[in-house]
Formats: sequence, C-alpha cells, structure tokens
Amino acid sequence: MLDVKRLIGEVAAKNGIRLEPDDPAFALVTLNQLVLEETVNRLNEHVSLLLEQFTASLSKVEQRAGALLAQQVKSSRTELRTELETLFEFARKTPREQSSQLSQTTGRSLMYKWMAVGGMSGILLFISGIRVGMMLDH
Repeated sequence: MLDVKRLIGEVAAKNGIRLEPDDPAFALVTLNQLVLEETVNRLNEHVSLLLEQFTASLSKVEQRAGALLAQQVKSSRTELRTELETLFEFARKTPREQSSQLSQTTGRSLMYKWMAVGGMSGILLFISGIRVGMMLDH
C-alpha cells in the first residue's frame, strides 16, 4: 500500500519535519487514499456504464442505417432496372426518335439516386469503423 519509510524520508528532506510510522498524519494519508480509490472506482463504473450505453446506441444507429441503406439500394436497383429497360427501348428507336426523346429527358435523377446510395454507404462505413475501433480498444 504505502511505503511509510520512503514517505518519512521525503517529508524530512523537503520539510525538515521528522515523522514516526505511528504518526496520526499517516492515518490521514491512508484515509485520503481510501477515499480516492473509492472515487476512482465509482468513476470507472460510471464511465463503463456510459460506454455500454453508447455502444448500444451505436448498434441501433447501425441497424437503422443498414435498413435504410438496404431500402435505398433496393429502390435504386428497381429504378436502375427501369432505366435500363428504357435505355434498351431507346436504342431500338430511329435516330430521329432518339433525338426527340433526348431533348425531353435527363439522367440527373439517376445520378442523384446513386449519390444518395454512395452517401449512405459512406455513413455506414464510418459508423462501422468507429465500432471496430472501439472493440479494438478493449
């Protein structure tokens, strides 16, 4: 626990005061040490609880993000299939029909959808990275 001889030597060297091993000052030092240990234990328990709550919250966010991403991927797949079918129909048309149709449509909606899928994928990867980092710290 405490190296009483070392403490006596330090106090004598720094303050010029001689203490004895049964000095009441050591009772105060011991009491202070016990209070500090109890406080540290409580703090550790509180931090552990907060970490568990954070991990549980992170799991919920991962599940929600995964479900949302799956939903968007499914939706994008359906829309991509529709876009491809439209493209094949477009390829079968004459150049004059193609020119007319091109002036009426744009590919921006497809670009925005893929950007959304990419953004959600990035978010999911970021959250997964945080979780893996947390697991590696334990």
